[in-house]
Amino acid sequence: LLTGTSLKSSHQNLKLAHEWNTKQGTNLFCTVGVHPHDAKHFVTPATTTDGNLKKDETDARTTIDEIKDLLQNNPFAIAVGECGLDYNRNFSTRTDQMTAFTEQVRLACELQMPLFIHEREAHENLVQVLDKVEDEFGKLPPVVIHCFTGNLNEAQVYLSKGYYIGFTGTICKKERGAHLRELLPHVPLDKIMVETDAPFMGFQKTKYGRFSEPAHVVGVAEEISKCHGISFEEVCEQTTKNALLFFGIKEED
Repeated sequence: LLTGTSLKSSHQNLKLAHEWNTKQGTNLFCTVGVHPHDAKHFVTPATTTDGNLKKDETDARTTIDEIKDLLQNNPFAIAVGECGLDYNRNFSTRTDQMTAFTEQVRLACELQMPLFIHEREAHENLVQVLDKVEDEFGKLPPVVIHCFTGNLNEAQVYLSKGYYIGFTGTICKKERGAHLRELLPHVPLDKIMVETDAPFMGFQKTKYGRFSEPAHVVGVAEEISKCHGISFEEVCEQTTKNALLFFGIKEED
């Protein structure tokens, strides 16, 4: 799964997915969306990219228009995101993050496509947005809180709402992953996603430092099997089922 974090990366990912489909069969799928770090570039009907009011809004093509177009016209685009809130880095203002996230959640509801969500130190506001949009539409599409780094209480809130939780190589890190390994047994296996967030969240050490690549999902799955006290094979089988169900992928795809 190739994660779109901006319009540019979403276009690049879809191009790559098409190329690989031609040569190798269907191997790659994509999310399309704007990460909270890039929310400052999210164009709404009332503003231009520099934040000024548009002189003629009727000719304006908004970011959400472009995301919608990519999602509706590409068979490899299967989820909205990566969108959400990040109050750790704050590369975009919280106001811009809230606007971009809310618009993308509404689009996911409109299209009934899964939501691939990023949340870092923004649990309460994130839940508020999701609850508000759910009230507007009556129901949310499937939701995954990817690359989860929060605490047990936050995980339990997400689970109570039926959301999936994604774990990366962070769980394999001795100190940074300790609290995640402690809470993992409280997360049902049928609500877990295995991921790497490559090239980020590296946990494999080399002479060049830590790095991350998709193949490292094996190490993540092995750590989950230890935390749950079950076999590696069982983790792989169930989490694969979770991903296929969540993203609506048929095995023959």
